[in-house]
Amino acid sequence: MLVVVEKLLDQIDGHHQTQIKAIENLAGKPADMIITSKSNMVLQNISNVEKVLSTREDRKNQPFEAINNDVYALKKIFEERNSSCKFFIIIPTADEHDIRMCIKLLKGNANIATFSLRILEPPKIDNLSDDERADLAKFINNESLVLLTEIAVLAKLLNDKYNLSVINSFLLPCTISVIKSVIYPKERVAVQAKNHFKIGYLGGFRREKGASKLPEILAGLKNLVNQSDSKLSIEFIMQKAKYKSRFKLAIYNFKLMRSIRNKVKPNQEIKLTVLSEKLSQNLFINSVESVDLLLVPYEEESYRFKGSGIIVDGILAQKPIVYTQGIGMSEFLNFGNAEAAAQLSDFAPKIMKILLNLDVYRNNTALARDALCAQIQKTSNFLKAMQCSPD
Repeated sequence: MLVVVEKLLDQIDGHHQTQIKAIENLAGKPADMIITSKSNMVLQNISNVEKVLSTREDRKNQPFEAINNDVYALKKIFEERNSSCKFFIIIPTADEHDIRMCIKLLKGNANIATFSLRILEPPKIDNLSDDERADLAKFINNESLVLLTEIAVLAKLLNDKYNLSVINSFLLPCTISVIKSVIYPKERVAVQAKNHFKIGYLGGFRREKGASKLPEILAGLKNLVNQSDSKLSIEFIMQKAKYKSRFKLAIYNFKLMRSIRNKVKPNQEIKLTVLSEKLSQNLFINSVESVDLLLVPYEEESYRFKGSGIIVDGILAQKPIVYTQGIGMSEFLNFGNAEAAAQLSDFAPKIMKILLNLDVYRNNTALARDALCAQIQKTSNFLKAMQCSPD
């Protein structure tokens, strides 16, 4: 039985719900069961759901009790199903809680299921004790548990640092479909001929995603536009800024507007378009597809060993990308489809370089898309192979 355990389905934004469908599509069959947290959230287009796991608050305030609750809940489900088939459990966003839960289940019954845990960032392993990592290695070695990553650099880190056997073969598409053909709208080609370009900074507004860099990047872009002899019109599209403090939000918005206001020559234009803080899936897809270039100014420290949903979506939509040098997923950004910025002042020149040579970069995006799709195919192969493995 294919079972997906995803405790974070209680939030609409992010990739937690879309990745369920991605797993089912790549596995070639619907999941037999989705196990998630106790919640009143209505899950769209997701069926066969068991809401039995501990809540976010439980895991934070009573971590040990939460693990015991989840171990009991899963054991009860497995016993009630009384299936002759072995359970194949996928946890696509596994953290320390999930690892400890799986270890406890396997210690009670090493044959209860086969667990495949996708690790998305180093702290999920760093925060374990030495004894817990030793237990993890033991269950990996006896093939009761598999550790997976979506990028090669994280698999190598965990192997080198902890001598854990990790498979880099679980990259999932996010919002943009793998099978959808990429067609550039005729109207976009027409306006690009007149040097009108759209730049997108899309996704959740967070510090680690480089949100604070935007005013300076836009100011640098304005200066370069002013220096250009060609008529240029640039529209910068982003989702609404989010701060707990109204004062900080006001200051940020002031900096944004100041960065593009005034001192633009009469034949040049830079304008800012702000979308809703949260977008429906269709609106998000339309936004990605409407831009000519995606900006990914993420903090290197946060994303050095971490993948990015917007990079996956951007590559599948065949969009050139300007990104922070040193972040993860660089293996899909070295086909002449992207430019890396080593420092903050590099972003504006890199953006201009792509915009003024857009056809060249756009042609190279097909190579990056092929490489990404080949890696996603490995995920499909893994899912199908695990389902066919003997009990």
